[in-house]
Amino acid sequence: MALSSSMALRRLCELKNWTITNLQAQKLLYFTHMIALGKSNGANPLVNENFEAWDYGPVLPSVYQEVKAFGDKPIKPYLWSHKTPVVTPFDDVFHETLSEIGGLSSSRLVAESHWPEGAWAEYYRAGSRGREIPNDAILAEYHKRLH
Repeated sequence: MALSSSMALRRLCELKNWTITNLQAQKLLYFTHMIALGKSNGANPLVNENFEAWDYGPVLPSVYQEVKAFGDKPIKPYLWSHKTPVVTPFDDVFHETLSEIGGLSSSRLVAESHWPEGAWAEYYRAGSRGREIPNDAILAEYHKRLH
């Protein structure tokens, strides 16, 4: 069962000790979503919302709206009233993503998400927001990246 985008964001921020920005969170959520799709052959997406192709890479619009006030500063936990850390069925996928790319800079994460053979590149149109990236395109990117 997919997580809400807000729950996925919260868990990612917890695992990164509340040190990531909106931009970093967007890219790490995208790659975590990709891995979740890949490991389940598309049957078990991380989130129940489609990513969109924006200028700086894939974005979950609801997450952007939720944390845009932080700008380029780390997201803080006061967004959520429940302070006890959550555990999700996707924690293994979060850990895999963070061990692989969790230490990359924002600019490197953007570059990775702009991979010319990836889903973002397929759906991005300069200056446009709102072009959804279908999960099947993200799954195809997962398989391309493996080979």
